[in-house]
Amino acid sequence: MRGTKNGHRGSSAAILLVGGGAVAVAAWAGGHPGVAAIVVGAYVVLAAIAFVWSGGSGDVAAILRGGSDERQRAIDLRATAAAGSVTALFTVIAAIVNIARTGGDPGAYGAVCVVFGISYGVALAVVRRRA
Repeated sequence: MRGTKNGHRGSSAAILLVGGGAVAVAAWAGGHPGVAAIVVGAYVVLAAIAFVWSGGSGDVAAILRGGSDERQRAIDLRATAAAGSVTALFTVIAAIVNIARTGGDPGAYGAVCVVFGISYGVALAVVRRRA
């Protein structure tokens, strides 16, 4: 199951299957076996797509199989940073909306904002120290 250039072709597929399995188990335990079945099906399809795509020769294929070169890792890092920024912005906006709707409770969005802020600060300090 080895990719054509460094890395393992099935690594992204395996990660998707494990994550999807965890979500499905949680849905089942929460009393939603139908949702669990849908989640399993969706993650199996996504894992199959990742497996097939990672067998290709493009940048995304190399990133998916974990055998990327320095340029591809930089692409992955920029994409991850962009996705993190969008997610953080969404969470802050959702917390503000929740505060307005409930009269002061940011709900779970507030907890995510706190986790993001702390993890970003720690990561910034660690990366700065290593540089």
